[in-house]
Amino acid sequence: MNNTAREFLHALSDPYASLDRVDPFADMADDERARLHASLRRAEEEITAGGSTPAEDLVREFRAAR
Repeated sequence: MNNTAREFLHALSDPYASLDRVDPFADMADDERARLHASLRRAEEEITAGGSTPAEDLVREFRAAR
């Protein structure tokens, strides 16, 4: 099922489904949006290069620190 069909079926089952469609970036200026996209690209490159920590390891560290 593609996203369009899923959204259509969700809208049929939930009369308030269209009320939650808010673009949190609508008020973002062009330069802010460009910085956000650049930051996301850098993060993806860092993850691809192995510069990230698996979530399981982080959770284990946080629980051990309690």
